[in-house]
Amino acid sequence: TYVNGPLDNSAGAPMGQQLAAFLMGLPGSGSLDLNDNYAERSSIWGTYIQDDWKLTSKLTLNLGLRWEIEQPTTERYNRTVAGFNPTAALSISGAALANYAASPIAAVPANQFKVAGGFTYAGANGVDRGLWQTDRNNFMPRIGLAYSINPKTVVRSGFGFFYDQLGIRNRHVSQVGYSQSTAYNASLDSGVTYVAPLADPFPNGFVQPVGNSLGAMTSVGNSITFFKPSIKTPYSKRWEFSIQRQIGKQILAEIAYVGNHGSALTTTRQANAIPRQYYSTLPTRDQTTINFFTKNVSNPFYSMLPGTGLSGTKVAQTQLTRPFPQFTGVSYETNEGYSDYHSLQARLEKRMSAGLTLSSAYTWSKFLEATSFLNDTDPAAARVISDQDRTHRVVISGLYELPFGKGRRFGASVNPVLGKLIEGWQIQSIYQYQSGQAIGFTNAILYGTVDQIPLSAGERSVDRWFNTDIFERTSSKQLANNLVTMSPRFSGLRADGLNVCDVSVMKSTQLVERVRLQFRTEFINAFNHAMFKAPNTTMTSSAFGKVTATSQWPRSIQMSLKLVF
Repeated sequence: TYVNGPLDNSAGAPMGQQLAAFLMGLPGSGSLDLNDNYAERSSIWGTYIQDDWKLTSKLTLNLGLRWEIEQPTTERYNRTVAGFNPTAALSISGAALANYAASPIAAVPANQFKVAGGFTYAGANGVDRGLWQTDRNNFMPRIGLAYSINPKTVVRSGFGFFYDQLGIRNRHVSQVGYSQSTAYNASLDSGVTYVAPLADPFPNGFVQPVGNSLGAMTSVGNSITFFKPSIKTPYSKRWEFSIQRQIGKQILAEIAYVGNHGSALTTTRQANAIPRQYYSTLPTRDQTTINFFTKNVSNPFYSMLPGTGLSGTKVAQTQLTRPFPQFTGVSYETNEGYSDYHSLQARLEKRMSAGLTLSSAYTWSKFLEATSFLNDTDPAAARVISDQDRTHRVVISGLYELPFGKGRRFGASVNPVLGKLIEGWQIQSIYQYQSGQAIGFTNAILYGTVDQIPLSAGERSVDRWFNTDIFERTSSKQLANNLVTMSPRFSGLRADGLNVCDVSVMKSTQLVERVRLQFRTEFINAFNHAMFKAPNTTMTSSAFGKVTATSQWPRSIQMSLKLVF
């Protein structure tokens, strides 16, 4: 439950009057939600067999097979939406069709206007309790090879299948119909009189959830989401080839190629999209199309769907071109997505010697994905650089134990009290560098080519992160209601990356045999290096192309003291 107090002016009264009303127990607005409980369940059964074969003294083969069966999610008492029936009969259909026939739009003849389709509920009217069909084909073979070229050089390779999960770990039941909000209406005449004081804020009671009693009529007039019974489990195929080499006695070097292909990745589809033919394909602003999209016409659902997005006397005419005009949106998940990741990974480690340990790693990679659609009516997802792609990543870390105190190079025989002060000190540092996130634009008008957008490092600044000169920035000339053709992200155009060094100083002192005192000081972002958030990419903004905020916190120092006994 929430109630807005004296700063709320939703009732339309002057602020002073609102304050006085609140002090008298008359809030401005609020609501109370009645939400049903739910007890969802999904289970996974798996079995795995694996064995190693030492084929020769130098070659080892590893083979394995895992099989998983994931049961579909269920709700104990079937309190959940299941799917969508596109031909379900609706009680408003006859009246809506008659209203439309009296005032049709040119784009949709009266005899082609349909009003059908709605929710199905788990366990009702023959619908299965499970929210999707069990996938029994989730076999995951794995194979690995290790070959010792010589005592200091080893080659390793591996390949395997890995399945994701569909159940409650990643998605939950949908209780549309089982939850209901009751609005608090303090006044019906803009604050002249009040009908609902704070002592009795809901004199007419609460609007009760209807459960699945409305069937296909549930949430008609709004945007809905349902579960597709035939959805499959996403999976990935991963492979690796690496060479490890020992250099001297203390250094290990490794270089590897690592790849991953994701298949059947989940994407969101819009089943109630405005048909493609109504969008403009011109490279410039198309006012005729904009007028078509913004034109309001008589709403055939008027007075039938109060409190919904289709309750007014007028409605955008594009709403009436949708396959299910009684809904503002109908979305569901499909398995049309995929991804590709390729990387070169190098690692160099110096094992502990003379109190010093060093480690460095470098990754050069590319991550492409197709998990979303530029347009609701596109036949396939757009293959673009992933928002998780980071071309370069470097991590360097080191730990040094200072050579002072008992058993060390310096100060081994000093006074015991001084020895406690100088021994047990360690210094550790971790440096990280990482490329920034790829960025892009909405459907922009360019007076040039895409490769002219990035600026060189010498030209780039926080006030001009990329070339803004080739963009059309006038509001009245921006594209609207055009089919999107521009990629949402460009590999060559990126936000600022990660560039940070953390340092810590530690001391461990053995006070007595069973008591040790540990002191630690950490310098987070030790050199106070500023890292910037992505630049503004709104063409019509005065800040277009500018960086207006930082993403890295300033240097911070934290200390801790711990007694171990």
